[in-house]
Amino acid sequence: MKQNLVTKNTMELTSNESSFAAKKKQEALDIFKSMPMPREKEEDWRYTNIDNFKIDDFELNNSETKISATALSEDLIEKGIILTGINTAFEKYPIAQQYFLKNAKIDKDKFVALNAAHFTNGIFLYVPKNVELEEPIRINFNFDGQNSILHNIIIIEPNSKIDFIEEYSNREISKEQLNACVTEVFANPNSKINFYHLNTWTKNIYNFTNIVGAIERDSSINWISGCFGGKLNRLRLDTNFDGQGSQCNNIGVFLGKGKEHIDFTTNMYHNVENTTNDVLVDGILKDESSSVYRGLIKIEKQAQKTFSYLENHILKLGEKTLANSIPSLKIDANDVKASHGATVGQIDEEHMFYLMSRGLSREEAERLIVEGFFEPVIQKIPSEELREKIRDLVRQ
Repeated sequence: MKQNLVTKNTMELTSNESSFAAKKKQEALDIFKSMPMPREKEEDWRYTNIDNFKIDDFELNNSETKISATALSEDLIEKGIILTGINTAFEKYPIAQQYFLKNAKIDKDKFVALNAAHFTNGIFLYVPKNVELEEPIRINFNFDGQNSILHNIIIIEPNSKIDFIEEYSNREISKEQLNACVTEVFANPNSKINFYHLNTWTKNIYNFTNIVGAIERDSSINWISGCFGGKLNRLRLDTNFDGQGSQCNNIGVFLGKGKEHIDFTTNMYHNVENTTNDVLVDGILKDESSSVYRGLIKIEKQAQKTFSYLENHILKLGEKTLANSIPSLKIDANDVKASHGATVGQIDEEHMFYLMSRGLSREEAERLIVEGFFEPVIQKIPSEELREKIRDLVRQ
């Protein structure tokens, strides 16, 4: 049954380190230290050079982030919904410990290992069976120090449905800053989550965000993501289709300016039969910015009756921009439908000339083309609030 969500208040989530977290971090530390920094020649890092990123310049154990969260109503708390800090959850709720690092693999990615060894806070959201929320749960993560290292866990039990909105931002300081976040999302049978991720960074941020979703039988996760700003802004979305009838829509937008580099990855792992996936990621590059989009569809031998598609479009404004698109298919089943498409192109000067001949300045014409390029994908975003927010970021 549907439930009214909240008062309009927000709460700040803080908690001291739990003994469980301390133990797990110590276990992960050796793995983190033993792993080399990724190199551009590796497939997962192709076209992203982090040689200038010096991890020793950051005091990884000194991370503080302000987390503002939707305040749950008493009614929802009585229904069993839990929204609290990750350390509090580890101390009070055994299920938080059971799901921690269930899908995020610390021995495969240096920055997932960094997160496991050094996270200081994060959120834990648990939605019990048969709850459908009418309003979204909102979380804002903001930091003004040098580091933000967070681990989040979201569990949606069977027959429940929620919208979840997370926004990441920072206050600029004179030093370079680091955000290293891991979020694990679990959609249990016949559940649904619309997961909105939006980051807006200042020019000196290195962002490494990994989001991993597991979709069980007849459940769905819809990812809606926007990446704006940052010296290096890397977002990786991994989706595991673990139950028959599971489905996912993945909508992403990014905008690079100045000398920013955007690294956007979607990996779709079809592990069982009869699953459905649709990915659309569009980006625009201005000035001397660069980007790489990697899109993988992997279909296991037993994952027959799969339908999976991805497309990516990048519009370059200026000769000094650099865009790379790497869609790929790895298919071991024979009764599937899977395909991909990608385009990278410059702005059409004929369109510019036409608009300018109607009295617009070049800047106005360019802005109109940018808005028109993004509008079809923005229209696919379910939340009007997020549609308008992304439109505003595109106009800036």
